[in-house]
Amino acid sequence: MTTTRTRRRFTALAALALSAGLLAGCADNGGGGSDDAEGPTADRGGSMFAIGFVGDQLDGEPTDGGQLSISTFGEVRSMDPVDLIANGLSGGSELAAIYDVLLRYDPETAEYEPYVAESLEPNDDSTVWTMTLREGVNFSDGTPLDAAAVVGSIERYLADEGGQASLWTSKVAKTEATDERTVTFTLSEPWVDFEYMLATAPGMIMAPAAYAGAEFTPIGAGPFTFGHYRPSEELLLEANPDYWGGEPPLDELRFHNVQTAEGTFDVVRSGSSDVGVVREPSITKEAIDEGFGGAMNVVSMGFGLIVNNREDSATGDVRVRQAIAHAIDPEGIYARTYNGVGLPGTEMFPDESQWGGAPGPEIDLDKAKQLVEEAKADGFDGKVGYLGIQVVSQNTGLGLEAMLGQIGIELEPEYVAGSADMIQRVFAERSFDLAGWSFGTPDAAVFPELYENFHSESRSNAAGYASETMDGLLEELGAAESEDEQQDLINQIQEEWNATIPSIVLGAQPEFVMWGEHVGGVVPHVDSMMLYHQAWSEK
Repeated sequence: MTTTRTRRRFTALAALALSAGLLAGCADNGGGGSDDAEGPTADRGGSMFAIGFVGDQLDGEPTDGGQLSISTFGEVRSMDPVDLIANGLSGGSELAAIYDVLLRYDPETAEYEPYVAESLEPNDDSTVWTMTLREGVNFSDGTPLDAAAVVGSIERYLADEGGQASLWTSKVAKTEATDERTVTFTLSEPWVDFEYMLATAPGMIMAPAAYAGAEFTPIGAGPFTFGHYRPSEELLLEANPDYWGGEPPLDELRFHNVQTAEGTFDVVRSGSSDVGVVREPSITKEAIDEGFGGAMNVVSMGFGLIVNNREDSATGDVRVRQAIAHAIDPEGIYARTYNGVGLPGTEMFPDESQWGGAPGPEIDLDKAKQLVEEAKADGFDGKVGYLGIQVVSQNTGLGLEAMLGQIGIELEPEYVAGSADMIQRVFAERSFDLAGWSFGTPDAAVFPELYENFHSESRSNAAGYASETMDGLLEELGAAESEDEQQDLINQIQEEWNATIPSIVLGAQPEFVMWGEHVGGVVPHVDSMMLYHQAWSEK
């Protein structure tokens, strides 16, 4: 029998896969693109693929009332932060509207600012963080959001193994309410990026009553309260008149899912939706070319392949992984998958990232052929499986098949029915060699994302990758005390990546939240999440 905790853990991993781009844009593209394995130089969209606002947002005095209709990237099927890797593609905006966040991240300044928390201050070596809560903040059931509620919510999140719980428990020794409005976090070692955790799911504080009973009830202190959820139809949130920041201008938020980027663009363009979340470079470029405004986030490692590193896999041999990395040309894959538009590259962090600069694995067919021959001499049969999704992943698969065929690897594609099957194979059964995937890593969350995906002790390490050198570098990255030190370690991590090939990077990915010209007051947050407490519409 599956325990509740196991079910929640699997749900969280599923959300991670989807939000990071399990379909990697292929689903959005619908299989279009060039038939040539080698594409032209990619159209990187100029400066449009950059973090920050795009175009103009409606200014002026907000109009009170009305509903904002939001076309999401994926349907959120749980209101419990434990069940999601909460970001802008997998329910983070919806949950932030219900629960709020302790800290808000400004993508344009790359700074955190107090939100539900009045302040958060580290000691001199960043091992003790003292948080003071705003006075008079209540949950929507009227109970106080005090220090005890914060500690209780976080402890419940960790006990039920919410996203990045393993990272939190490895770094935070103690969380305690030192008085009614003060929470003290004692870390086991310095962690200058600790603020990120309080701006994401662990920092979405649930009322004690939310998890006191047998069934979870979504009760938070956010600008909206839960109205209803109708699967495959809509999630409706209603304005919280007692919100600590003042009653929101809007009466309601309506979230609904449209399956493709083209569909999302169409419903926003037609006015059927006011806001749309798009994760497909060619559609994003088209929307911006047509004058749509919005907020852009660019995630590194946003399009690629997860590679099974386990010994019983064909890709368990590091020489096979190295050969694959030397053979795959991201430019050609982008030509097939995204009509040549996007940010292709083998490096973990592109020039568009603040952490960019270190090169990824080089494309070298001669070296790749040599590695394959060496592996075959030791028993490798030359066959590697590729796991994709029916129809939507096939153009990518064809490109991979042609490129790997040049070096003596026979790609054996298998296309499953949908994302649930993909998640089952990768996370539960570990039955794959290569699979279409993404480790979408925003600049604000490099350490948490890399630790969760590639540290040998992380429960989210679906690739089965283990390297003592990488573990050490990741632990040093988590304890780094300056951006210069972080950058140096990231460069070293890239070197170890090039040597061991944990997985395959094909490029970074723009995530665009677009809106109509009648929309104002949308506030960008971390991980492509949007805050809607000030949002309004002229409709």
